[in-house]
Amino acid sequence: MQTNGARVSGHRSARSVDFTKIYLDPPPGYENPVDYVGQMSRDGMTVVGMWSLADMNGTFEMHREEGVAEREEAGTAETVPASGMPF
Repeated sequence: MQTNGARVSGHRSARSVDFTKIYLDPPPGYENPVDYVGQMSRDGMTVVGMWSLADMNGTFEMHREEGVAEREEAGTAETVPASGMPF
């Protein structure tokens, strides 16, 4: 199995997420960006939604590992800008 690197950029507003994945040094067939739009569960542990790539689309579901949310919240608390706004 080959691992492909990717860059992900996007945003979250309340529980809505919208992001784009672009593969780095993509193999044939992976040159186009993949767009994702979804909703995060109330507990922040799951995101479900739709992906689209050129004329193809489908559904996705992502699950966060237990303990990751707590580590990320701790890291975020350390990097909040002086304005107090997280973005």
